[in-house]
Amino acid sequence: MLVADEEEGHCMRLNLGESYWLMLLPALIVLAAITFPPFFYSIYLSVHDVDLTKPYLGRPFVGVNNFITLFQDSRALNSFLNTGILVGSMVAIEFVLGLLIALLIDTYFPKATWLITLIIIPMTFPRVVVGLVWRIMLNPLIGVVNYLLQFLGLGAVDWLADPTMAMVSIIAVDVWQWTAFIVLLLLAGFQTLPKEPFDAAKVDGASGMDVFRYITIPLLQPVIVVALVFRVIDALRTFDIVYIMTRGGPGTSTETVDIFAYYIGISEAGRISYAAAVSLVMLFVTIVLITIFLRFSEQWQEEMY
Repeated sequence: MLVADEEEGHCMRLNLGESYWLMLLPALIVLAAITFPPFFYSIYLSVHDVDLTKPYLGRPFVGVNNFITLFQDSRALNSFLNTGILVGSMVAIEFVLGLLIALLIDTYFPKATWLITLIIIPMTFPRVVVGLVWRIMLNPLIGVVNYLLQFLGLGAVDWLADPTMAMVSIIAVDVWQWTAFIVLLLLAGFQTLPKEPFDAAKVDGASGMDVFRYITIPLLQPVIVVALVFRVIDALRTFDIVYIMTRGGPGTSTETVDIFAYYIGISEAGRISYAAAVSLVMLFVTIVLITIFLRFSEQWQEEMY
C-alpha cells in the first residue's frame, strides 16, 4: 500500500512538472522568436566584413578578425575600461546609499508611503529627459549648480568639459535617479524578514551592529543578490544619459562600450560587423560577471549558514 502511494505521488509530481512546462511553453516560444534571430544575426555579422558605407564590397567572411582587431584597438579597450568604472562606481554607491535609506525608512518611517513616493520620483523620469535637464543644470554659464557654488563662495566647475568631472557627473546623475530602485527592493526585503531572530538577539543583548551584520544581512542576502544583478545588467546598458550629457567626451574619457559601438557601427564609420563583435564581447563579459557574482553569493550564503 505504501509503495503504491509513493508511486502515485511520484506520478503526480511528474504530471505537475509537465503541466508547468506546457504553461511556460508559449512564453518561451515567443521569447525565443524575439531573442534568437537578432542574436544569431549579430554572430553572422561579427564573422563577416559588412560596411554600411560601402555596400558594393559585399559581405566577405573574415572569421575572428573583428575580435582580434577589438583587442588591438586602444579606443575599444578604453571604452570597456570606462564602462567598468561607471558601472562599478554607480552600483556600489547606489547599493550603499539604498541600504542606508531603506534601513532608516524601515526603522523610523515604516508607514510613511509619502516618503517612498518622493524617493522614487526620479526613477519615473525618462533617461533622455534626465540627461537633458542635468546637462542644462551643469552648464558652466547658465547652470544652477555653478550658480549655487558661486553663491556659496566656491569656484565654478566645468563639469562636462573636464574628463574627471564629466565621469563624476554621469555617476552622480545615475545615482540620483536609480538609488530608489535599490531602496524599493531592500524595503520589500525588510518587510519579509522574520521577527523571531531579532527578538532572540534582543533578549541575548546583542548590539545593533551585531544584529545588522549577523542577522539582517544574511537574511536579506537573496534580495541583495537580486537587486545587484538587476542593477548591474541595467547599468551595463547605460546609453541615454552618457550620450545626452557628454557624447562620450571630452575626447573618449566617458565613451562606454555602447557609445563606442554606436559610433563605430552607425554614426561615424558604418563598420557594423566590428560593432557587432564589440557587442558580443560585451555580452560575454556580462554573462561571466553575473555568473561569478552568483557563484560568490552562493558561497557567501553557505558560509553564513
